[in-house]
Amino acid sequence: MNETLASERDEWLKRIGSRKVAFSNHAEEPHDFHNNTLMPILRFQTGIIIAQFRKYIKKFKPAFNAYNQNTQKNFISDVLGSDRRIKNSLIASFVSMMTIDEYEYYCQHKTNSNNEIVKLLTSTLHDHLHMLY
Repeated sequence: MNETLASERDEWLKRIGSRKVAFSNHAEEPHDFHNNTLMPILRFQTGIIIAQFRKYIKKFKPAFNAYNQNTQKNFISDVLGSDRRIKNSLIASFVSMMTIDEYEYYCQHKTNSNNEIVKLLTSTLHDHLHMLY
């Protein structure tokens, strides 16, 4: 990728994503990636994540709102564990908002990063049940 384009994109993402601390690909602690990358992206992308999952529910579980909260939470957890299509789509909502350094770190730690993203997605969707129908 053109170096200028990459740096312009990174600067734009940092501005709109409210990144308080620049993430270094050389960070040694996974919690740096969590705190400095994933959490700001989650805050920024919560609306689109809820909209994506709401559309999924309307298509595959139209009676979602008729279930109690415990059943709804179990459904969310089950879907994120078993349906690769929606899980990958939601993970892409994170990856698309990463800077180049963040993306390189993500690729090097993809399994752990995806697990962390799924935990964040699950928690966020559980916390916003009322917005899913």
